[in-house]
Formats: sequence, C-alpha cells, structure tokens
Amino acid sequence: MDIIEKTINDEKIAIINHKGSLNDMETLMSQLSSWVEEKELTTEGDVFAIFYNNPRRVDENAVVYDLGIPINKEEAKDLIDEGNIRIVDILEHKVLSGIHEGPLSTIQESYNKMAEYSIENKYDIIGSPKEVYIIKYFEVEDENDIMTEIQLPVIKM
Repeated sequence: MDIIEKTINDEKIAIINHKGSLNDMETLMSQLSSWVEEKELTTEGDVFAIFYNNPRRVDENAVVYDLGIPINKEEAKDLIDEGNIRIVDILEHKVLSGIHEGPLSTIQESYNKMAEYSIENKYDIIGSPKEVYIIKYFEVEDENDIMTEIQLPVIKM
C-alpha cells in the first residue's frame, strides 16, 4: 500500500448521518443517489463514509457514520437540508491517503499500516477516518476487486 499526503480542497457535500448497521449502507447510498438524480446535481467524487467509531469494535447496530457524496458547489448553492439529507461545506484539509484493495473484512490491516506510517513520519491524526468507495462491494463479483481509499485527516508535527 502506497501512502501519500494530499490536500482535499473545499467541498460541498450531501450527507446522511446514521447510527446502525453497515448493512444499511447500500440502502443509504441508493437514497443519496436518487436524491442527487432528482435534484439533477453533478457529483464531484465517489460516495464516502466518515466513521465516528470503529465498526469492527462496536455492536453491529451501533456503528456511527456519515454517508456522503461531493456535489457541484454552484448547483448546490441554494439547496437546503431535506429530510435526512444535509448539505454541508467541508473546508480544505490535509490527509494521509492509501488505497485498500480487496475485501472490507481486511481493511483494518490497511488502517494499521497507515497509523504506523503516521507515527514514523511525524503526522498527528486529527479527525475521523474517511473511506471513499472507488469500486464498491456490490459492483463486483470478486471481493478482491473492491477498491477503497482511506483518508486520515492529519497535521505534520
């Protein structure tokens, strides 16, 4: 796994806050995608989740995460929150980024490598991890084809 520092520019995102099972994610993605289509918005990136607790260490129905997608700022400038979908601005920030290839059941190994990298290279992780779903589990026949970018918000020490 190659790990790089990169800057995430200001973004406007449509987001759903959720507490429940990771199994709810596909339904939430569908809901978010339908809303984006209905509003005729241009997306500016892949669907992602920001985790506020570790899904591998809490009860299956107690995972706290936001599911979101970047949307075009101009098209979304007059949008307001609607139902469980919120419109949020994310400010520019630095992240350590690494691509996890394969099943999500092995993603903790990639998180561990990134945490080690951050320590060795004097980064302080300052926020919740973000998983960007480049190739989603329900889009492939072989789970080894899944591709997830892990982003850890950081500052250099």
